[in-house]
Amino acid sequence: MRLAWPRAAGGDPETLAMYAVRCADHGLTVASLRVHLAAIQAAHRLAGVALDLRHPRLIMVLEGIARDKGTRPRQKAAAAGPEVLRLMLATRPSPTTALGARDRALLLLGFGAALRRSELAGLSLGDVTPVPGRGLRILVRRSKTDQCGAGQEVAVWANPKEPGFCPLATLEAWLAFRRKGPDITGGASDEERPLFVGMSKAGLLTSQMLSDKAVWRLVKGAAEAAGLEGWERFSGHSLRAGLATAAGEAGADLAQVMRQTRHRSADVALGYLRPADLWRNNPTKGIWGEPGDGG
Repeated sequence: MRLAWPRAAGGDPETLAMYAVRCADHGLTVASLRVHLAAIQAAHRLAGVALDLRHPRLIMVLEGIARDKGTRPRQKAAAAGPEVLRLMLATRPSPTTALGARDRALLLLGFGAALRRSELAGLSLGDVTPVPGRGLRILVRRSKTDQCGAGQEVAVWANPKEPGFCPLATLEAWLAFRRKGPDITGGASDEERPLFVGMSKAGLLTSQMLSDKAVWRLVKGAAEAAGLEGWERFSGHSLRAGLATAAGEAGADLAQVMRQTRHRSADVALGYLRPADLWRNNPTKGIWGEPGDGG
C-alpha cells in the first residue's frame, strides 16, 4: 500500500498527522508508518523545510494509532529452518546440473550467512573465500544497514558430515559450472564477476547477475514444490529468518545472532530469539519436569 504524500504540505504537523491516520486506516503497521514519516522528514530536509516529528500533535496521533493497532509486527515471511530447508533442497534439479548446483548454493549460502535477497544476488566471485578446515568467509559489500559500502564479513561453517547440506560443498559444485561461464577470462577481473548468474532456457549460463526477485521466486517455488504448509508466506527473507530462529533455538545469545545477521536493532534480532527464550530456563520446567517424565 502506497499513499502519496501531499507536496504542498510545507512541514505542517497537522497535515502529517492526518496522513498518518489515513495510512493506518489502510493497514500500515506502526513500524512501517514510522519509516514513511522518516522518509518524508528527509525529503523536507533536502528541500530546506523544517519538519518536527516530535511535535506534540503528531506524537499524540501516533500514540493513539499504537494503542488502537498495537505495535507487534506482523510476521511477513515464514522461517526456513534446517529441516524445512532440507525439504526445499530435495525439490531442486540434480546437483550434477548447473541449475541444481546453483539453486543449492543459493539456498545454503543465503541461510548460513543470513543474507537478504539483494545481498545474496549481489555477491561477486571474489566475495566468497573458502577457509580450509572451517568453511566460508563471505564479504557483504553493501546492505540495508551499510549503505555506504563499508562492507561486513560473515563466517559460515562447513558441514562435511552431510555434503548435500553443506554450504562449502554446494558452493564448490556451483563454481565448477560458474568458472566455465561466458564472462570468465581467467584473469584477475573474474573476481568482480557476479557469483550467481541467470541461465537460458537451454540451461546455459549467461553473464547477467541474478536478480533479487529470482531469489524470491526460488525460495517460494521450492516451498510450494515441497508441499510446505503456508508456502505462500515463504520469500527471500525466509532464509535469513530461518537462520536467526534456528540459532536462537540452538542456544545462541543476542550478540551472536546480531553478528551473523548484522542487525543494527537489538529489538528486531530479539524477535527471533523470544520464541526460544519462552522455554529456556522457564520456571515451570522445574515444577513439572520434562515432558514424558513419569510421576
